[in-house]
Amino acid sequence: MTTRATILLRLSPARLPLTLLTILFMGAGCLTYHAPGSFDETQAVHYEFRKFTSPRPIRAHILRVNLAAGRVQPVVVMAPDPDGSGPANATLTDPLELATNRPILAFINTNPWDAIPDTDGKKNRHWYAGQPVDISGLAASNRVIVNPADKGSGSVWLDSKGVAHLGLLPPDADVVEGVCGFGSILKEGVVTTKPSDRLNPLTGIGLDAKGETLWLVVVDGRQSGFSEGMSNHELALFLKELGCWNGAVMDGGGSSIMGLAGADNKLRIVNSPSDRVLGFPLIRPLPLILTLQKK
Repeated sequence: MTTRATILLRLSPARLPLTLLTILFMGAGCLTYHAPGSFDETQAVHYEFRKFTSPRPIRAHILRVNLAAGRVQPVVVMAPDPDGSGPANATLTDPLELATNRPILAFINTNPWDAIPDTDGKKNRHWYAGQPVDISGLAASNRVIVNPADKGSGSVWLDSKGVAHLGLLPPDADVVEGVCGFGSILKEGVVTTKPSDRLNPLTGIGLDAKGETLWLVVVDGRQSGFSEGMSNHELALFLKELGCWNGAVMDGGGSSIMGLAGADNKLRIVNSPSDRVLGFPLIRPLPLILTLQKK
């Protein structure tokens, strides 16, 4: 079975300034690079890169999204369904390919998934582009529910008024766009996870109390001396520090990824994915991405 993936060259955070890097969404067009500064509530999208040396080397990438500004909208982009009513509901696809030919400012990974068992009941978890998979949890795009919500607490959805929600999905939920992770880690300002020594690359989503501000966070990990990751508990504390009222942990590990559009409108991967081939970062194919698109 052939594995296909994209190797990143010269795009890791090692190439970025060690000081805080800020990207702002300007009213006329795209994400552009600016000197660090305080967050302005009128900005639609604000990016920060943070480097920590304690309690260990950690590199974090943060997008703060002002949904109330009305200039940007979260949109879930799904990979193709390979078998219609069959057991799979997506085909693993390079996320940069999923983002092609769309007005995308940024994207992150979200839902976990699993392989479809073969005739012997075995699952191939050596992920490759073109692999049929079954998405876990809520997956909705443009009001189409590709995968229904389960009973987990990690659903994040946008309603028809542009307000974001996080938590258990009520039966009458007005879902326009929706994703899901492994569960809630911050609820109404209270961290709900226990301290742990288990460190990973992580992707998290947080909201303010009104559902008008969205945080998308990717933490690099499994890279000794460069970025060694966080526990779910540390991610919850970090989301709270950023100003989140509610937060959930998405799929992590080698799936954790963040893409941003530069001044030339081209999307680039700004984090350092933990998967490697010949020492170079490897982009893992995904079943869907959560994007930020210009209205």
